[in-house]
Amino acid sequence: MDLFEGLFILSAFVFFISMINALALMANNKLRTVRIFGWILFVLMFAMIAIMINFFIVGRDLKLIIYSILIISYLLTEFLLDTIFKIDFRSKPSLHIPYIILEYAACFSFVFGAISIDSTLGWVISFLFWAFLAVLVYYLIKQRKNKKESLKK
Repeated sequence: MDLFEGLFILSAFVFFISMINALALMANNKLRTVRIFGWILFVLMFAMIAIMINFFIVGRDLKLIIYSILIISYLLTEFLLDTIFKIDFRSKPSLHIPYIILEYAACFSFVFGAISIDSTLGWVISFLFWAFLAVLVYYLIKQRKNKKESLKK
């Protein structure tokens, strides 16, 4: 494993840990703290750009370059919609559905990219993906519960 492959694995780790923490904080209404993870993902975008350039120059598999492009696309979209334009796209299905598709494309790109670089570390990243899904379910349950409680009042 070379430096940029290791950076890809580290980026996947940071990505999933950030997403897990952001969802857990949002589930518990700690929205001010969530912004920290938005900036972490923004910085991660630059690491992914360097990785993609290296993969392109070195002549790595086309699939790793495509994975990198999907990940960068998601990170850029996340940053632009949440931080720059501050659009409430999550409440509009016409905007949220394409965003979700891009988000899962990035997640799967990290998982499959990590597995193709190093199978052992790739499975660790895969475990983090499943942890991310578990926290997402927790977030959705808490959100639904809070909505029911607010309707009762």
